[in-house]
Amino acid sequence: MKGNGCMLANYRNVMLLMAAQACFLATSMTIVTFAGLAGIATSPDPKFATLPVTLSIVSTALTTAPMSMIMQRTSRRFGFRLGAAFGVIAALVLSYAVYSGSFILLCAGALLIGPFQSSAQYYRFAAAESVHPAFSPRAISLVLIGGLIASFFIPPLWRYFGALFADVDYLGAFIFAAIIVACVFVPVGFLRPLNQSFQTDDQPDEPTTVRPLSAIVRQSGFVVAVVNAALGYAMMSFVMTATPLAMEICEIGSASADVIQKHVIAMFLPSLFSGYLIQRFGVFPILMAGHAAFAVAFMTALSGIEVMHFSVALIALGLGWNFCFVGGTTLLTRVHTLEEKGRVQGLNEFLVFSTTGVASFAAGLILNLYGWQTVNRLAFIMLVIAAGVTLVWGLMQQIRGAEASQ
Repeated sequence: MKGNGCMLANYRNVMLLMAAQACFLATSMTIVTFAGLAGIATSPDPKFATLPVTLSIVSTALTTAPMSMIMQRTSRRFGFRLGAAFGVIAALVLSYAVYSGSFILLCAGALLIGPFQSSAQYYRFAAAESVHPAFSPRAISLVLIGGLIASFFIPPLWRYFGALFADVDYLGAFIFAAIIVACVFVPVGFLRPLNQSFQTDDQPDEPTTVRPLSAIVRQSGFVVAVVNAALGYAMMSFVMTATPLAMEICEIGSASADVIQKHVIAMFLPSLFSGYLIQRFGVFPILMAGHAAFAVAFMTALSGIEVMHFSVALIALGLGWNFCFVGGTTLLTRVHTLEEKGRVQGLNEFLVFSTTGVASFAAGLILNLYGWQTVNRLAFIMLVIAAGVTLVWGLMQQIRGAEASQ
């Protein structure tokens, strides 16, 4: 009953973080979609057109750990506000860059967006800290529904702001980004403090010893959490980034927008139930279900190049990402204490974003050099690694459980 009371009393935080997540996803998708296009328009050399997108990913990866430590020493709310302030400044710099036609300013704005994107990675952890530990999987998954909300309202808003500032290409998109980042201050401002962790009925409120990071990363649970979150994100980014290019090569590029929209919905719609499934059946079965969904995605992609193949593959890809990402995040919250969260979560996010950045950058290169089949075969190798590590861990957990019960 105490757990239920904690959940009900702090459900507001989860809903507020869901709103902040929607704003973050709207901004992130805007940057990914329009920074490259603006790069083509402003770059002195077409080879550098995607540099702004690459810089935003690098900046995000490099600021994940510092942002986590800032939150550890201050508060989640301060870190979220600091990140949002960087986001507003970045979007305004990007807006002026396209207005003035400056490629250097475009790159500077892309670098400045990193702290905002890295701070937003901790929305799901803040949600887990807002509720009783028994409800943390559901809280994490609910926050990710913000991405589903964003996928519906972004396209019409892009069109509206594009028409409003039609005299300058892409100016409307970045003005929209500045406004939507500023909206983050509203839900963050209403967050209840997250400085205290919830204690279970049989858990004494005693000070804990902060372990060295080397001891924490040697835990099997940490390894499995990072592998699933990092490789799950990398597999999704690797194949998703290559999909529109592959469909263009197959002369069905006109259907790519519909396929990507289905993929985005499949990424976030399962959040309605993935947290409950983890709470009901445990982390291991859901992680393996995620790997099974990834396998379906890659096998479907390898079986044909019709619109139907791309659609089914991307839907399964989104489902696999959701299960592995929510499951990995849930597991990570169980391997560190409140005092250790800054370093552990920062390291996790750095590894996830670094891996994703490499995968995203490599996708187009490998597709152009070796083809769509090779993209999916390489993704399958990543899947074998992630599934193998998870399976060994799950079997070891079962063996330990059986030995403990004897």
